[in-house]
Amino acid sequence: MKLRALLLAAITLPASYFAAGACALRFALDPLVFLHIAPSGHAATPPLLRIPGPGGSAMLLRRYGTAEVGCVLFFPGRHGLLPAYEKGLFEALTTHGIAVLAVAYPGQNGAPGNTHLSDISALATQAVVAARSACPGHQVVVYGRSLGSMVAAYAAGQSHPAGLVLESAAPSLSSAIRLRLREHWYLAPLALLPLSRIIPHDFSLTEALSDTRRMPSIVFQGTADIVTPLPALRAGGIPPGLQLVTVPGGGHSNTYVLAQDRIVRTVRCMLLAPHTGAK
Repeated sequence: MKLRALLLAAITLPASYFAAGACALRFALDPLVFLHIAPSGHAATPPLLRIPGPGGSAMLLRRYGTAEVGCVLFFPGRHGLLPAYEKGLFEALTTHGIAVLAVAYPGQNGAPGNTHLSDISALATQAVVAARSACPGHQVVVYGRSLGSMVAAYAAGQSHPAGLVLESAAPSLSSAIRLRLREHWYLAPLALLPLSRIIPHDFSLTEALSDTRRMPSIVFQGTADIVTPLPALRAGGIPPGLQLVTVPGGGHSNTYVLAQDRIVRTVRCMLLAPHTGAK
């Protein structure tokens, strides 16, 4: 009897573990992807624009600097707006006459509600429209970091801005989730699941940028990034027209620091280049 009980436990416990993990990934993915960030100093900064979403949620845009050359619409990673970007990249861009319109996702940095994957692409596309209205007479470049790279790619794919700059990008949502699971021993076995078929929709750079070959697009990827590794991006397939720039020694938190001068030059070139699309 004891042997039978042990065999039964050996079968049912792993099955329950994988079933619970699959259910969470299928039905409770939103809060795992977009963390809830309590209001901070950003909340004290008046938002420039409010983009309403379902159920009283909203995406906020906050402005930094004055548009003399153009504007950058910045989509942050899953941890929201970080002071390091305000003090670093944002100041570098605004010093060169490029205004930054920084996104706060619902549930982060003072934006009400919660972010849902099913809504984020539409909200992000509306953010590009709002950025164009807030930057009259100038072009807009869309910039995405980490998780924000995927959001930015879908927004740019729908709206065709003057250019797209990605930083520390994952090739797909399933790839990013698999890497996150492997970071924790107690979750690592779940990485064996067919994630692309379990999650509601496997967002990918290839899908987002399937029809944007004429839009200047570039991704800066650090060679020492273990959160969104360069080999994973290459293995996942880099969409045609998306230029890859490797940043030697760049990790997930400092690639933009090491590549900052080139990022600023790239954005300026995109903004100043002749552009026949919509402003």
